[in-house]
Amino acid sequence: MGLCMLILGIGVLSVTGMQDQARLKKTAAEIEGTARRSLQEAVMQQRLVELALDGGLGGDGGRVQIRRVGDKTFRNARQGETWEFNPTGICEPIEVRITSPAGTIELAFDPLTACAVKKNVIVNS
Repeated sequence: MGLCMLILGIGVLSVTGMQDQARLKKTAAEIEGTARRSLQEAVMQQRLVELALDGGLGGDGGRVQIRRVGDKTFRNARQGETWEFNPTGICEPIEVRITSPAGTIELAFDPLTACAVKKNVIVNS
């Protein structure tokens, strides 16, 4: 009976960890999609599009921090801070870090495509 309880406990922890990792990856994918859509909207509508960084990116998938050009470390977004997408088809180069109990994902966005070009994934075991 004790052995069965041990196996069941390990199984539950494993499933919970996988769900946390899936949530973290989903948040990263949502941020990538939002960036691409924002750049596309700026070009199609020929207007500047601003994406709120102070709470608008993360959802429930983890804590989101940013690093802009000139920043030495990742930091929380300031109140009212935005990410700009220009109608000429470029966006500000920015790096985003999403941290949760499951691990950390770092994304670096290309200013010409608004796609994540550098990904660093650290999964907690």
